[in-house]
Amino acid sequence: MNAVASERMVALNRRYTASNGEPAGEAFHRAFARYMKANRESLLDIALSVTTAELTLNGGPDDVDPLLLKAVYDTNPSLKEAHFFGLDDAAQQGAVNAAKGKYFEYLVVERLNAGDQVGPLVLPDGFRAELAESFTQPGWDLRIVDSHGATAEYLQLKATDSVGYVRDTLERYPHFQILGTHEVANSGLVLDSGLSNGELTHHAGIAVDAADGSVSELFFDYFSPLMPLVAIASWEGYKVVVGRQSLDAFKMSIARRGQRVVVAKLAGAVVYALDGGLLSIPAAFAGGLWFDHTINRTAIASSFRDHRSRLLALRLQQQDRMLNLGAL
Repeated sequence: MNAVASERMVALNRRYTASNGEPAGEAFHRAFARYMKANRESLLDIALSVTTAELTLNGGPDDVDPLLLKAVYDTNPSLKEAHFFGLDDAAQQGAVNAAKGKYFEYLVVERLNAGDQVGPLVLPDGFRAELAESFTQPGWDLRIVDSHGATAEYLQLKATDSVGYVRDTLERYPHFQILGTHEVANSGLVLDSGLSNGELTHHAGIAVDAADGSVSELFFDYFSPLMPLVAIASWEGYKVVVGRQSLDAFKMSIARRGQRVVVAKLAGAVVYALDGGLLSIPAAFAGGLWFDHTINRTAIASSFRDHRSRLLALRLQQQDRMLNLGAL
């Protein structure tokens, strides 16, 4: 007694054999083309994730003036240590002010010892400028010594735009002349160094930001999935508008591709936050490929369970039919 084939099995036979008028294997070629299209889509999504990362590889400490970076670390040694969270607003402003003042001192000494003129000051031959060894040296910040090491003059160095602060300093230490920034030069209380307090503050702020590379901040510098998600949504939406896919297919595609982008971004961001630098790029690719591998395995396993259940149901249905026919 012959078993009766189900309509589903007949449809599958027609789809994947030459009985429907197509050359043998043509349906498999189309399936392979769909696979290649999905593979290209995957690589495009991962590439979007990598290329739109807000990498600050050109804005790290290595790109800051070494003298300024020295001033930052000398006045804020804790920035050399790894930490999860960055400085809060108050701590960052304090770090900038401290680094700005020390950077001003380093610049003045470097330029004077190089033979350059700083405001009205030029060192005679054989003379050199030296900073006080202690950061809390009272009264003076810089001294000018002759070739025998004898001190010729003491100076205070003040990077500020506050005339009131200058007056207070002179009242406390009236015997030491002040070399200050350009903003307070018009007061007549200081020697004008020609250096701007505003510019020093600006550069110090950039340097502190670069040195304050907390793990969380670096993570969110890289993890920025908005741009690739917008690009993907725009393209998939265009396909709906021109009739190339349905709204349901649009939703499924956005969900799948969006998850891939997020996973790739997460993988790259973790490596970048742990000071991986350029290694974050292959990490993002690996994360996206791992996502595809995992999703494919899950889909295959789910499909296998589903089809196994269907085949079992079909087999049971065939047995029932055979039993019923035998009973007749």
